[in-house]
Amino acid sequence: MDEIRKWTLYLMFLVAGFATGIGTIGLFPQFWMEYGLTGLVVHLLFLAVFTYVAITEAEKVIKSGYYFVELYNKVLRKPAMMLAVLAMIVVFLSYYTANTMLVLLSPIVGTGTIGRLIAKVLMVAIVFIVLTRAKEKTFTIMAAGSMVLVISVVVTTVAFVSKIPPTAAFLGMAKHMIMSRHPITVDLVMAAIEKAIYGVGLGFAFYLMLGSFMNERFNAKLIIGAGVIIQTIIGLLATITMVYAIAPSTPEELLKYVYGGEEGAIHLMGQLPTILADYKGLLLLIAVSIFLAGITSILPISEVGLQIIEFNTRVGRNRAAMYLMGLVLLVGVPDSVPSLAQALLLGVSTAVFFTAVFEYIPVISKNVERVTGIQPSTTQKVAGTILFVALIPMGLYSLYTTAKAGGVNWIGVLLAVVLVGFGALGNEIFGKKE
Repeated sequence: MDEIRKWTLYLMFLVAGFATGIGTIGLFPQFWMEYGLTGLVVHLLFLAVFTYVAITEAEKVIKSGYYFVELYNKVLRKPAMMLAVLAMIVVFLSYYTANTMLVLLSPIVGTGTIGRLIAKVLMVAIVFIVLTRAKEKTFTIMAAGSMVLVISVVVTTVAFVSKIPPTAAFLGMAKHMIMSRHPITVDLVMAAIEKAIYGVGLGFAFYLMLGSFMNERFNAKLIIGAGVIIQTIIGLLATITMVYAIAPSTPEELLKYVYGGEEGAIHLMGQLPTILADYKGLLLLIAVSIFLAGITSILPISEVGLQIIEFNTRVGRNRAAMYLMGLVLLVGVPDSVPSLAQALLLGVSTAVFFTAVFEYIPVISKNVERVTGIQPSTTQKVAGTILFVALIPMGLYSLYTTAKAGGVNWIGVLLAVVLVGFGALGNEIFGKKE
């Protein structure tokens, strides 16, 4: 196998691992059971559009000849957009590192403030070691982890289907939920868009970074398309696993999971040792699968943040990793309080609608067009229109619903407003300094 073919395979799994997070295994099944077949179809439509968006982003960076942070700083003259993405990455990691490690530790440390903090510190330490010690092998580790993840998910699904009796209590109820049809509502569309954004991984500048490390000998369509397809298959298999995992339990646990949001999914993780008390092997398999899904997303997102810091501060990789993980812990200490963690997650979930639009700007920018000499195609313009029409109203609606919830959720509203406002308007500040 020549180097291009080998790295094409690696990059496919790298994309698959990045796109496959805890949300794919824990939250996508939750979405599908809540909104049924209708929700799945709407989700897949947006997933296809967003996959095309990701491909065009990577291809544009490849053709520009610029490093992705350099492209925003020197060509687009919009450095604040990448700094806003960096801030969002820090807040996201402060939440996601804890949740990933809690998959393994929640039966021991619980899911309260102290448990979350312990889990977070341990995961941050692991990520720091990988980023600083692996260095040029980091991408290989990510790809290898993703390959293990795919195998783990397939084995887990087969094991659950073969071990849990088809007559298990409430199995029919769960299966009925995923096959049900629902009216298309704003909430359904918004949830489908949100799951599709996370299913592709837009909003974190990953595909811009990916384009910086590929040349025109690589097929971005094949790499990204295959990666997202693998992620989708994992989501479908994960749904089967979750249906069979909850089947031996009670209707209350099933409904808590389906309608409980991310915290409901975390609660289920804590209850799995009880639910699967008679199936210790299955419990271990599902825990390993979810943990691998988390860490294969954490590492690529951390890599994006690391490289934004490296470029803007002109420091070495180790120091940049120290800065990044230090910021994650700085936010992560107060973020360990469950109510605040949920509020900040809502802020990130809202901001990602807008940062996903920030990412697409190089594709249709006149400045980038001038540098590359390539005009955006009609299809790319249509995709950009869909992106804008779908995401901006949904982002505003998410802001409204978060504010409407009141209480500590207002912190999430403030976070989203600050991040998006700085990304959109902060470039004027940088422009004046220059």
